Amino acid sequence: MKKHEIILTLGIWDFEDISHDEITKEIGVIPIKQYFKGQKVNSKLPESKLAKENGWIIEPPGFQKYDDFSSQMDSFITLVKFKYKFFNMLFEKYHCEFSCAIFLSEGSEDSTPWVHLGDDYNEVFGENNVHFDLDLYRIP
Repeated sequence: MKKHEIILTLGIWDFEDISHDEITKEIGVIPIKQYFKGQKVNSKLPESKLAKENGWIIEPPGFQKYDDFSSQMDSFITLVKFKYKFFNMLFEKYHCEFSCAIFLSEGSEDSTPWVHLGDDYNEVFGENNVHFDLDLYRIP
């Protein structure tokens, strides 16, 4: 049976006065993707473009492939509350953004996934100018 999939990530962008390793060590989560300014975005492709800025991207801790949006966001909220002082510094100094990709599988019997940014989100991220990007894809 086909299922819809939601992938939520948090990216920290455009930092130069802190290293990728320092962010990883302080937060305690291994990134799924890192970009290094001036280095190839994809080292496996000879013609790959160069990263214009540093980037560090994580999935929600404990992420499972078909977790709903609420579970994923709650995981991020818990992480940020646990390391609030450090995250607050990141949010103030750098471009921080959630990227949410929703993949709708044609023929799925699941209802369309919902995305709701509630009071917890607003309390933790709303004041800190953390951006939110949503992309919707239809998969045949």
